[in-house]
Amino acid sequence: MTSNPFPILIERFFTDHLRTQRNVSPLTIEAYSDTFRILLRYLAEKHRRTIDRLTFREFGADDILAFLDHLERVRGNCVRSRNARLAAIRAFAHFALAYSGPAFAVTNQRILAIPCKRTTKPVLNFMNREEVMAVLAAIDTTTNFGRRDHLFFSLLYQTGARISEASQLRPGDVRDRFVRLHGKGRKERAVPIAKDLMARLHVWVKTNKVSPDRPIFANRQGAALTREGIALRLDLAVHKAEQTCPSLRGRRITPHTWRHSTAMHLLQAGVPLEVIALWLGHEQPAVTHTYVQADIKMKRECMELLEQPGKPRRKREPMRFSRLLSFLEAQ
Repeated sequence: MTSNPFPILIERFFTDHLRTQRNVSPLTIEAYSDTFRILLRYLAEKHRRTIDRLTFREFGADDILAFLDHLERVRGNCVRSRNARLAAIRAFAHFALAYSGPAFAVTNQRILAIPCKRTTKPVLNFMNREEVMAVLAAIDTTTNFGRRDHLFFSLLYQTGARISEASQLRPGDVRDRFVRLHGKGRKERAVPIAKDLMARLHVWVKTNKVSPDRPIFANRQGAALTREGIALRLDLAVHKAEQTCPSLRGRRITPHTWRHSTAMHLLQAGVPLEVIALWLGHEQPAVTHTYVQADIKMKRECMELLEQPGKPRRKREPMRFSRLLSFLEAQ
C-alpha cells in the first residue's frame, strides 16, 4: 500500500469490487463513475490541489456533506439525485473500511452515517411539442458535436429512453426499425423508431467509424456521454431556445424531462397506458425479460402518433484530464 491509497482504492472499488465481486450492471458502474467525477473535481477545487493528490484527509464527512449541499444549491440537483450520489459515496466508504487503515476508519464510519434526505413527490415536468421542437432547432448542427447532440435528443424523444440507456447504445443495438435498450436490472426492451431517425443513426455510425463495442454517442475522449455532459449540452440548447420559445424561460429542463415529455405526448395522443409502460420499460420487478418479449409491431403502430422531430444538419482536440479522471471516464 502506498502512502496515498485513496486513488488506488477508487480504482479497485470499480475494477475489483463492483465488477468482479459484486457483478453490478454497467448502468450502475456508469452512475457511480459519474458521481465520482463530479465529487473529485469538487474536492480538488475545495482543497486547492490536483485530483491525483487527493487523499482520505480531503474525503471527510464534512467534505461529503458540503458536496451534497453543493449538488442541491449550486448544481440544482433534486433530493433524489442527491441521495443517489450519496449511495455511490457510501458504497465506496464501506468498501474502503477494509483497506484504508484505522486512521481513516472513523472518517468512513461517519460517511456511512450520513442519512438520505426525505423526498417529496415532485410535480411532473414535461415539455410540449413546440418546446421540444424549439430545443432541437436551437442545436447548432453545423458541427459534429452539434449533430451528435441533435441525434441524441431526437432519439430520447422518440424512444423515451433513460439517459443511461441512450448513452450506452452500441451499433449492435440498432436493428431494423427499432433499437434495443438496456435498462435497469439488466433488463432489455425493444423500441421502434422512424425510418428517418434510423437512417441518421446508420449514417452517424458509418461516418464516425463507431466500432461495435463502442458507444454511438461518445465524448471527446471516446467514452459514453456522461449525465453531467448531457445536462450541460441541454442547458446550452434550452438557453438558446428561450429566445424563440418564451415558455421555456425560467423552466428547469433536465435530460429526464425528455422521457416525461415522450410519455405525456403518447398519453395525450390516446396511447393505452399499458403500451406506454412497455415503451418506457415501466415493468414490475417480478416480471423479468418482458422488455425483450414486447410486441414490436404493437408499439410501432403507436409510434406514428409521435410526430418526427425535424432533421438536423470536427472533432476538437481531446481535453486533458488527470489519470484518475481518465480512469473514471472509461468506466
